[in-house]
Amino acid sequence: MKKIFLSLSILLSAGLLCAQSNTSNLQQLGDDNNAGITQQGATNSTLVIQNADNNVVDLSQAGTNNVGEIQLSGGNNAVNLAQVGDANNAVSLMADGDNVSAISQEGNLNTTRQEVEGTGNDLTATQEGNGNTVIQLQAGLGVNTAFVQQVGDNNLATQEQAGENSSISIQQLGSNSAAIIQQTGVSNNISAMQEGNGNTMNVAQNGNNNFAGAENQVLLDQFGDNNNILLSQDGNENAAAISQEGNANDAINTQTGQTNNSIILQAGSRNTATVSQSEN
Repeated sequence: MKKIFLSLSILLSAGLLCAQSNTSNLQQLGDDNNAGITQQGATNSTLVIQNADNNVVDLSQAGTNNVGEIQLSGGNNAVNLAQVGDANNAVSLMADGDNVSAISQEGNLNTTRQEVEGTGNDLTATQEGNGNTVIQLQAGLGVNTAFVQQVGDNNLATQEQAGENSSISIQQLGSNSAAIIQQTGVSNNISAMQEGNGNTMNVAQNGNNNFAGAENQVLLDQFGDNNNILLSQDGNENAAAISQEGNANDAINTQTGQTNNSIILQAGSRNTATVSQSEN
C-alpha cells in the first residue's frame, strides 16, 4: 500500500508540474535585436517575433494564464510589456519603424491591443483593476501619440488615429466607463478624463488642426456618475471644450466646417446641452 500511495503522489506531482508550465516562443530575424522575457507563475504564454533590425523587447508576466504577444516587422522599435495578475492579455503589433510602446496591466482579465502602421509613434496603456480593455490603432504617416490610463473595473478605452502628428489622451478613474475616440487628419488633438462610474464619451474628429485638449490640457472631462459626452468635429481648425460635474448629465456638440469654437460647462445633475455649429 505504501508503494501504491508513493506512486500516486509522484504521478500527481508530475501532473501538477505539467499543469503549471509556462510557454515562450521567440523568433528574431535581423541584426542587433534584443529580447528579454521573464515569466513567473503558471500557464503563462508569450510569443515574440522580430523581423527587422535594432528592435528591443522587454516582456514580463507574473501570475497565471497570462498571454503576451509582440510582433515587429519594422526596425528601431521598442516595446515594454508587463503584466501582473491572472488571465490578462496584451498584444502589440508594429508594421513600421521607430515606434515606442509601453503596456502595463495589474489585476485580472485585462486586455490591451495595439496595432501600428507608420513611423515615430508613441503608445502607452496602463491598467489597474479587473476586466478593463484598451484598443489602440495607429495608421498613416506617423508621429502620433496615444495614452491611456485606467484605474478601476470593467472600463473600455479605444483610440483610433489615421494621419500624422496627432494625439489622444484618455484617463478613466472608476468603473464601468467607456471612452471611444477616433480622429483622421493632421495635427488633431484630444485629451479626455472621466472620474466616477458609468460615464461614456464618444468623440470623432476629421480634418486638420482640430482641438479638444492636449497632453497637459484636458478639455473633455466628467466627474460623477452616468454622464455622457458626444463630440463630433468635421473640418479644419475647430475647437471644443466640455466639462460636466455631477450625475446623469448629457452634452452633445456637433461642429462642421472651419474655425468653429464651443464651450459647454455643466454642474449638477440631469442637465442636457446640445450645440450644433456649421458654416453658412
